[in-house]
Amino acid sequence: MKFRKDINGLRAFAVIAVVLFHFNASWMPGGFAGVDVFFVISGFLMTGIIFRGIEQENFSILNFYVARANRIIPALALLCFVLLIFGWFYLTPLEYRALGKHTASSVGFLSNFVYWTEAGYFDATSHEKWLLHTWSLSVEWQFYIIYPLVLLALRRFLSIKTLKLLLIIGTVLGFIFSVFATYKSPSAAYYLFHTRAWEMMLGGVAYLYPFTLQENRKKLVEWTGLALVVGSYFLISAENAWPGYLALFPVLGSFLIIQAQRNDSLITGNIVFQKLGTWSYSIYLWHWPFVVAIYLFSLPDYYIYIGMVLSILLGFLSYKYVEKINFQRSFPTILSYSKCKPVYIVGIVGLLGSALFMKYDVLTPIRLSKVQGTITDQQERNPRESTCGRVVNGISPECTYGNGPVKAI
Repeated sequence: MKFRKDINGLRAFAVIAVVLFHFNASWMPGGFAGVDVFFVISGFLMTGIIFRGIEQENFSILNFYVARANRIIPALALLCFVLLIFGWFYLTPLEYRALGKHTASSVGFLSNFVYWTEAGYFDATSHEKWLLHTWSLSVEWQFYIIYPLVLLALRRFLSIKTLKLLLIIGTVLGFIFSVFATYKSPSAAYYLFHTRAWEMMLGGVAYLYPFTLQENRKKLVEWTGLALVVGSYFLISAENAWPGYLALFPVLGSFLIIQAQRNDSLITGNIVFQKLGTWSYSIYLWHWPFVVAIYLFSLPDYYIYIGMVLSILLGFLSYKYVEKINFQRSFPTILSYSKCKPVYIVGIVGLLGSALFMKYDVLTPIRLSKVQGTITDQQERNPRESTCGRVVNGISPECTYGNGPVKAI
C-alpha cells in the first residue's frame, strides 16, 4: 500500500488529543476520542492488507500475525521492562504486585478484560495503573486475530463483492450494538472488543469503497472530517456515555479525512504532524506512565510539561531504535542477534514469567526483610480511613490523593 501522508497526519491528531487529555483534561475534555481515531486507521490499513491478499490469493494469516507482532510487541515489551525495573525501587509491594498483574495482561493482550473487571476507565483509582492505556492495544490485537479469521471463513462461501457488502452491514449492526451496550453495561462497552469493532470495520469500509472526488470536493470532505474530529475533542467529555452514539462523530470524521485522500494537505501533511504521526505509537506507549508518576508522587504542575516533552523524546527514540528493527535470519555478528525474532520471544516469555511472579508476590521476600514487610503491610492501610470525608465543606486532606490538574483517567 502506498504511504498515505494524510493518514500519518491523522495519527498525529489522535496522539496529540490523547496526550493532552491525559496530562490535563481541561485542555481537551474529549481527547480520549483520539483512541477511536486510531481504531479507524487500524481498520483501514488491516483491511487493505487482508483484502489485497485475498484478491491475489496469496494471503498468509501466519505472516499477517507475525508482521503485527513485530510491529507492536518490541516497543511494548521495552516499556513493560522499564516499568518493572522502576517499580522494583520505587513501588510498594502492593503496587508492584498490581504492576506485575497488569504487565502480564498487557504482553498477553488481555489487559482490556483485566481493567474491565477492575475500576472503570474514568474512576479515580485508574491513575494508579501504570499500563492502563494498553487496553486499546489489546482491543486492536484481538481485532487482528479475529478479523482475518472471520473474513477467510466467509470467503469460502461468499464472493468478494458479497464479502464487502457484508462488512458494511456488520459495521452498521456493530454501531447499533455498541450504542445499546454503552447504556446497558458502560464499563464493558468501553473496554471490550465487540463494542469497538465497528470503528475498525468502518475504516475497512473506507478502504473497500474509496470516494472519487474532485480537488475542491476533497478539501470540503477533509475539512468536514476535521471539524467532526476536533469538535469531538472539545465538545465531548468524560461525563458523556462512551463510546455510545457520540463515538460516531470522531469515527465518521476520521472516515471522511481518509476518504478525502489529500496527501498535499497543509493540515495533515505538515512536517510537525508527519513526525508526530510517525512516532505516535511509541509516544502513546510512553506518555501514560509519566501521567501516573506525576499524580502518584504528587509532583508540581510544571512536571506536566516535562512529561509531555519526555513522552515525545522517548517516542522518537523508541521508534528509531526499537520499532524500526528489521528482523533477520542470519547473524554474522553478535550485535546482529538484536534483530533475531527468538530473542524477542524469549524476552516476552521472561517478562511474562516475571510479571506472574510479582503478581503472586513471590519476590517480595527478596525485596524486603520480614520486619520491613510487616511495616509495609501496615502502611498499606489508611489509619484515618474512619475520618475520611467527615468535614462540613469540601474533602478532608486524608481523602485527597495526588496533586495538580493531571486527569486521573
